[in-house]
Amino acid sequence: MTENIATAIFTVESEAYKAFSEIRQRPAGEGYLVAEAALVKKEDAGISLVDAFDAAGVSGNDTANGMLVGTIVGILGGPLGMLLGAGLGALAGSALDASDTSDSLSMLEVTAKKLQPGETAIIALVQEEEPAFDKPFEGYDTMIIRHFAADVIQEVDSARELGAELANEAHQKLVADKKAETQQKVEEHKAEVHERFEKAKAAAGDALDEMGAELEGAAKTVKDKATGATE
Repeated sequence: MTENIATAIFTVESEAYKAFSEIRQRPAGEGYLVAEAALVKKEDAGISLVDAFDAAGVSGNDTANGMLVGTIVGILGGPLGMLLGAGLGALAGSALDASDTSDSLSMLEVTAKKLQPGETAIIALVQEEEPAFDKPFEGYDTMIIRHFAADVIQEVDSARELGAELANEAHQKLVADKKAETQQKVEEHKAEVHERFEKAKAAAGDALDEMGAELEGAAKTVKDKATGATE
């Protein structure tokens, strides 16, 4: 028996809902046991959680809290998942070929890349005698991808670290951009203040010119009167 993360990707949404309901009602079957499962859908905004259950009862039914598959969905539905889906991720240094579903490749990368907008998938933590967990999907149009659960847990840890690094880089960039924007505004404010003083100087110069003209005129008047008086 091996512990796997099995991802079944559906092209028909109603079939995914039906299969998920059947697995929830009967998590144990011939040669397999489902501990956790999540139903997800990919839309333009990314991968989102539709429903989930925890057969082990660790986190309670109908919740993704504390579930490994819930953590996986959280990563896939976040910024890192969008990068992986765009082929920009490099978890464990693996290069993803669109036609390659090898267990050696990153589960997060494979799922993010393979799941197309409008498609639905079931992600399950399962113990099985491979390929026993294929049985619940017989009759459905699915593509099933398996990864060793222990490998996925390690991958999730790496993804968390990478996510923290990306968040820190984004924060640093935001701070730098804000600092640059603030400095630019400070320079603009300096220019505004300088312009005000230039206008004030110009206005003061005009006033002084007018005052000088008035004084000159007054002096001329006094001089003219004085000249007239002496005559």
